[in-house]
Amino acid sequence: MRWYGPLRRTGEIAFVRRRGKRSAFGTMAVFALAGGEGTRVCVTVSKAVGGAVVRNAVRRRIKGTLDGLAVPAPGARFVFVAMPAAASASYARLAADVAAALGARPAR
Repeated sequence: MRWYGPLRRTGEIAFVRRRGKRSAFGTMAVFALAGGEGTRVCVTVSKAVGGAVVRNAVRRRIKGTLDGLAVPAPGARFVFVAMPAAASASYARLAADVAAALGARPAR
């Protein structure tokens, strides 16, 4: 079971991107906004990253990394925007960037 829920509505994603705090990493940018019911996450990967197979692989790797982290503070919304460097980045690099963005630690 995931510790976070989906952030799906376009208007809400745009709101988090406008009002949230932006943090940039080598493979992604993360917009974070405190408040709300539970923690919700959106992962976006544009066509600039690569074709459909590459984009879906990057999305799965980021979500897999999120599943392996301990739960950060409840009541926040995050939008992860993958950069083109994410396509060639190792899983360890993506995991380090996600953990740094959330200020989390591995669950193990």
